[in-house]
Amino acid sequence: MLAALRASHEHLDLDVLDALTRDADTLPAVLAELERERGAAGAAPVLAGEVVVSTCNRLEIYLDTDRFHEGVDLVVDAVARTSGLDSEVVSLCFEAAMDAPVTQHLYEVTSGLRSLVLGEAEIAGQVRQSYESARREGRTTSMLHDLFQHAFRCAKSVATQAPVGAAGRSGATVAIDRGGIELGGYAGRSVLIVGTGAYARLGLAELMRRGAGEVRVFSPSGRAAGFAERHGIARVERSGLEQALREADLVLACSGRGTSLFPEQFLTAGRTVVLDLALRSDLHPLVRHLKGVTVLGLEDLKLGIDAHADPALRTAHEIVGENVEAFRVQQEVRRIDPAMAALRREVFDAADGEIDRLRRDVSGETADQLERSVRRILARVMHQPAERARHLAETGYADAYVEAFHTIFGIDISAGQELTTGSGGSAGSDGGAAGDAPVPAGWMRVDRTVPPRGGELLEAAAEVGAQRLSTSDLARVALRGGGCPVEHAPAADGGSGTRG
Repeated sequence: MLAALRASHEHLDLDVLDALTRDADTLPAVLAELERERGAAGAAPVLAGEVVVSTCNRLEIYLDTDRFHEGVDLVVDAVARTSGLDSEVVSLCFEAAMDAPVTQHLYEVTSGLRSLVLGEAEIAGQVRQSYESARREGRTTSMLHDLFQHAFRCAKSVATQAPVGAAGRSGATVAIDRGGIELGGYAGRSVLIVGTGAYARLGLAELMRRGAGEVRVFSPSGRAAGFAERHGIARVERSGLEQALREADLVLACSGRGTSLFPEQFLTAGRTVVLDLALRSDLHPLVRHLKGVTVLGLEDLKLGIDAHADPALRTAHEIVGENVEAFRVQQEVRRIDPAMAALRREVFDAADGEIDRLRRDVSGETADQLERSVRRILARVMHQPAERARHLAETGYADAYVEAFHTIFGIDISAGQELTTGSGGSAGSDGGAAGDAPVPAGWMRVDRTVPPRGGELLEAAAEVGAQRLSTSDLARVALRGGGCPVEHAPAADGGSGTRG
């Protein structure tokens, strides 16, 4: 069964998402550790495969599992360990789904249709990198392989046939476009880059292409020297940061290490444009309120309503729909693959026996010709049943074919099919589901898919008079209630500001 959990900028504030995604790069290892702990306790494995997609704006885990609720619980517990948040808080932040809604969501994400910057190109590369990492580590299955290969083809089709919004440009490029409008161009402008990650590299290349003047780099983690040497620019030490800010027309802040730029450092800066591109902002909030300082953050990069009215967007969603259907059909066809393999095995085993008998009576070239003739005949005989089986699967009759196959040949190939078909049929009988825990028909917040583990969060919500709180509201209530650890290890320099 295909299932997934998602948490993104679409339903979470960026500060909540930042807390949730701490140490997300260790999630695969933690999931494996939890599976080992279950195995030591005598429980059966939950996951056949998983792919973790973690960017600065989303954390999504795609699963091949035969038990939906146990799979969801396993991921929630793993994220609780990596982030340091309570499991109840994690449940509030994630949404879960299975089957077609998962496929559609992944294809929209990979095509840039769900990015903060609509149509940006970076996300497709990030999804591919996540998939390739899982594949190299042996964490994928044939179903997950098919799922992501269709996603990459979908993204390519959208980019070439229906470019929308940023039309395949990076988020950094869009941000620099906005900054150039504010400054009236970059020719001769002084630039300070804060951070040394991917956004810093992309931003530097784009600024140099547009004729920026002096460009310098400052790194809160002390990596400026290496970056400056590789790119032929000057570095700024911490002691010279205030002067560098005073002289800069543009500040590209993308280190992701938390607050390193404070209001008092800008008091004598004059007219300055700051591109604040890290999920974990480099800016103190009061910098936005300083006279003469214009701050453009991630939220400011969202394209306006005109972009969403673009006819190309409708075409893009049609391409997504076509790929969702193509994946569904492919998985239906895969369901009858074991039947066809069993049929071929039965037929060719019988043929091998007959050919061996013939070779006892006939030898040499005559025997070889007879064998070739027999195998050609069998190939032709098998072609029509194979094509018929494929057609039945594509039109939704895979189950009927498998049942008929069992009736005619007495071979049961249905065992284990639930794991890879993408069908939701087995979820309702989930061995790990407790009582009447609902299986979502679409995306549903995780705390609503499983029986509640405690009433503390609802009580906390009642204290603030909440009747209908959003996901972010509930998460903030939980975080204020102590669900978030007091201290987090700082994110790697350039890590959080580089992803979509």
